[in-house]
Amino acid sequence: MKKGKIIVASLMLFCVLCFAVLAVYFLLLQNNNAEPADEQRIGAIIQVAGLAKADETDARVLQNLYHRRVIARQVDLASGALIPSASFQDAPTSCATLPADRDPAQIRRRCNTGEVYFIHENDNIQQVILPIRGKGAKSMMHAFIALAPDGRTVKNLLYYQQNETPLLGARVEDPAWLHQWAGKKVLNDQAQPALRVVQQGADPQDVYAVDGITGATMTSVGVEKSINFWMGERGYGPFLRRLAQNKPVITQ
Repeated sequence: MKKGKIIVASLMLFCVLCFAVLAVYFLLLQNNNAEPADEQRIGAIIQVAGLAKADETDARVLQNLYHRRVIARQVDLASGALIPSASFQDAPTSCATLPADRDPAQIRRRCNTGEVYFIHENDNIQQVILPIRGKGAKSMMHAFIALAPDGRTVKNLLYYQQNETPLLGARVEDPAWLHQWAGKKVLNDQAQPALRVVQQGADPQDVYAVDGITGATMTSVGVEKSINFWMGERGYGPFLRRLAQNKPVITQ
């Protein structure tokens, strides 16, 4: 009887441990694929634009800065044209599953519209903020990239939601690694994606190359593929070409 009770107790403990492991796994999986909350996105936009310090967490301060300095618009990704604010609610939005050979960023689904954020001062465009997302080594990584009004030159990059390996891929959030992005160009002279994440050490004079993260090759590759995807034809490429030719009227 005593041995039987021990066996039953052991089996119950084993089942509890298995359940706990599965629960943790699915929780992590859900967090990897979850879309960022609005407050998190607003804080990231303000930070990548350099409008607040990195340690600023007061929601009211961030909201005030956002409403005063940021204009959010929607863009038709195929044409690159801004959707007029008055007609956006009536504009059809559809999303489609991407085949693997057209999905280097592994986002799986792409919609026909995208968000664009203009940082302005007295109606003058100072920066253009674009959302970036793509698969890293083990998680979906969400970022904002701040571009100069030329639509090519990086002002800043900020990864604000990811679940990569601590001390390795998770260094996409490391300010020391992100600092090298300022001044780099995401498009070449032909307006084609040209960014490279180099594992052996990038030439500081090469405006199209940045250093990869040591020991995190898959994460670094994910960064390169996701940025080039969103700067390309299936992302914001048509919009960036329009931006380089004619500054949009962002208040319409």
